[in-house]
Amino acid sequence: MRNPAPSHAASLLILAVVTAACLLPFIGKAFHIDDPLFVWCARHIRSDPFNFYGFNVNWDGEDKPMAAVTQNPPLAAYYMALVGFLLGWSEISLHLGFIIPALAAVLGTYHLARHLCSRPLLAALGVVTAPVFLLSGSSLMCDTMMLAFWVWAVSFWIEGLKNESQGKLFVAALLVVACSMTKYFGACLIPLLAAYSLREGRRIHSWLAYLLFAASALAFYQWLTQRLYGHGLLLNAMLYATQLRVGGELPSKILSGLAFVGGCMVVVVPAAPLLWKRNTLVLGLVAAALVGILLVGMKSVGSFLVVEAENIKWPFLIQMSVYVAAGLSVAWLAIQELQEGKTPGAALLALWITGTFVFACAVNWTISGRNILPMLPAVSILLVRRLEMQKLRHGWGSTLKTLAPFGISLTIAALATLADCKLADSAKESARLLTQRLGATSSAIRFEGHWGFQYYMEELGAKALDRQNLRLVPNEAIVVPSGNSYLFPLREDRVALWSTYETTPSKWLTTMSGLAGAGYYSDGWGPLPFVFCSVPAERYLVYRVH
Repeated sequence: MRNPAPSHAASLLILAVVTAACLLPFIGKAFHIDDPLFVWCARHIRSDPFNFYGFNVNWDGEDKPMAAVTQNPPLAAYYMALVGFLLGWSEISLHLGFIIPALAAVLGTYHLARHLCSRPLLAALGVVTAPVFLLSGSSLMCDTMMLAFWVWAVSFWIEGLKNESQGKLFVAALLVVACSMTKYFGACLIPLLAAYSLREGRRIHSWLAYLLFAASALAFYQWLTQRLYGHGLLLNAMLYATQLRVGGELPSKILSGLAFVGGCMVVVVPAAPLLWKRNTLVLGLVAAALVGILLVGMKSVGSFLVVEAENIKWPFLIQMSVYVAAGLSVAWLAIQELQEGKTPGAALLALWITGTFVFACAVNWTISGRNILPMLPAVSILLVRRLEMQKLRHGWGSTLKTLAPFGISLTIAALATLADCKLADSAKESARLLTQRLGATSSAIRFEGHWGFQYYMEELGAKALDRQNLRLVPNEAIVVPSGNSYLFPLREDRVALWSTYETTPSKWLTTMSGLAGAGYYSDGWGPLPFVFCSVPAERYLVYRVH
């Protein structure tokens, strides 16, 4: 017997409560990874709103204009400036403000899924319970806000074409612009919506002008930033994305990309018995085994050694094999949908997923959970559509059996987000402890490394080293976080190692550790979004200038 679906109002209430309940425990998270860039930009906007990147920052070991450092547009920072003005600039205040875009992304997925499947509530819950959503939703970066604009733009576009509503098409075009001004990847909506419109068989003159409007807005932004900063930021970000490469060559990037998809949307693993017949499940197990054999033969993925000194890192190998097989399962979902559905909606979802994957693996300079996030709503809707096809003959069965995979996914997501919060908080606490210990014995405190650690070191009065203007003063202390970014060697004749400080924020799960192979924010650290393991300690080296 078919279980009755909740009403529209009840579904919205459920999603709002679940989203808030999932994110509120992490609102005290310290500023992490690229959060400080958005915080600094938001604070600058408060004083100079028409020159959003008109200040300098040392983010890679050199003092540079912000316009040359950041590879994101400013809309998220403008929103943060508003949140800071209304609620204050503490971590809790800003995270509270950023729950709104996260909620908008979830409700937008629900609204979109109503056009593409019969269980939109389940599709939206698939978004909330994914590790990539909780990890992104607990940050202050632009990704969740971009996702919100993205899903609402697609939803309004589908409605506009279906109802021949020029107003909704115009709103969709405005949302495309907002999405692109939140993160440049949003510009990919223009070809995606064009392809969907052509597949729908709509007359070109009925929708083309709206996409041209969106493209013209991006061209204006390129012109404006060229006038303000001497180079157009949109094209500059495209060049940056394609010229710098970390994480290995294309074979390693494809394996890492599949592992990121499978790990970030891990629900496909416990949901496999509901999605596939027994023969397909056996093929999935064979695929995981073959991936393991391939990894042993390759010995490394990018710079991470799977086999070191003839010793196989079995925990890592097993996890990556499972994640890659899960990523292949997502790809097979899209292929099956195209083969069996052959509808404009199926083509939309398949192109959405494929385009995001190709960008993350073959175009962008690094694979990260942030780059995988845009495909999450499409994967979740595809998952529900597949469940609908499998359950069409026999009904949906028990609610518990259907929801169990999402509960498992949410558990893993919460654990990964908790580990990420502990990592962020450890950088804040380490900055406090180190400056406290060194302040009384040093003429000044300098440091290398960036991310949240830089933010808190500077808040406590320490100064970042500038490799192009390196002036070392006797009796200065220099702190180097060994797992951080943009580190450079110091002259051994000028400094001596004085002490070390170690801390282990999370003992058995990590999102960023080059030693463990976890690189949620960049596969330059590792080919998996998170790793269950005995987590290596975060190590801080303290040098004293002769």
